[in-house]
Amino acid sequence: MKILVAEDNRDQQELIKMLMDNWGYEFDIASNGQKAVKLAKINEGKYDLCLMDIDMPLMNGFEATKIIRRKINYLPIMALTGNLIAGDKYLEVGMDDFLQKPYYPSELYAKISELTVKAVKIHKKQNEIILAEEKPMNPDELKELIELKKKGLTKLKIVGVGYTFVVHRNIQNKISYDLIGEGKELSEFLDRSEKEPGRCHLYKMNLHVTKDLFTPDELEEAIQRENQIAIRFDKFSDKKLPE
Repeated sequence: MKILVAEDNRDQQELIKMLMDNWGYEFDIASNGQKAVKLAKINEGKYDLCLMDIDMPLMNGFEATKIIRRKINYLPIMALTGNLIAGDKYLEVGMDDFLQKPYYPSELYAKISELTVKAVKIHKKQNEIILAEEKPMNPDELKELIELKKKGLTKLKIVGVGYTFVVHRNIQNKISYDLIGEGKELSEFLDRSEKEPGRCHLYKMNLHVTKDLFTPDELEEAIQRENQIAIRFDKFSDKKLPE
């Protein structure tokens, strides 16, 4: 996890540093909006989130956000400010959320966890199966991933297949265990998409997927079974999702 923090107040900077170190997050601090834009450009694609103060010298947080939205690939931006204005103003300039100062550390941690939600991405590199996390591509996908996370779900993207699947948020551990840990040619997972739910068969060598459709009753039974499997692999498997 790497976070860009735009904050000019020294006391607030020290507080943020302490919290980031506590939570084990990497971070860069920009003391004004211009520096925030520069860091965002230099490190494009490397930040999971930007915490943006509003009242800063040289360039304020609103202007910095507008430039980042125009010139840089999407990353979630949250206003972290003592500015007492309507919340819609933050969203209008392209921010995804806001948190008002002063705040409880637990509030900030919860917001960071929510805004840095990711999909699971699987692709084949030569004869190796790579599992990774993929950041949202736009604010609409971010909202979708946040809603899925509330239900214990996420999106699974298989490169080359052309489909996305709604799956248990810990299913990557089972797939990793099957295809990488056990070296199997086939892994099964459950697609919980509303339109065509069913059991999917993921083939290792070409990442081809086939799917058996379920009746509602069969789906509910399969969900119960898979929940137990996914939770067990998440809790006990030492073959976690590769970085």
